[in-house]
Amino acid sequence: MIIITGGAQVSETNRAAFLVIGERQVTNSRREAGCVSYAFYEDAMVPGRFFFFEEWKDQAAVDFHFAQPYCREFMTQARALASTPPEIKIRNVD
Repeated sequence: MIIITGGAQVSETNRAAFLVIGERQVTNSRREAGCVSYAFYEDAMVPGRFFFFEEWKDQAAVDFHFAQPYCREFMTQARALASTPPEIKIRNVD
């Protein structure tokens, strides 16, 4: 299994737009056959700080996911809306 975590800090001005693209990303990702789970959350103690948690069946599923046009569009939009560079970490787990 592969776990991907990500985070982004978003200003109050961009928060509503980020919620829209985040929800779309989660909804589309959950439809993929290799997706085990996918969610995003806002930090209750740091408004505008978003955290993504994903679990994927294998590397082929991750490769398929990152190749999807909606995923590339999300990454471009997330970078544009974030007030600092978004973070991403990918880990293989047994």
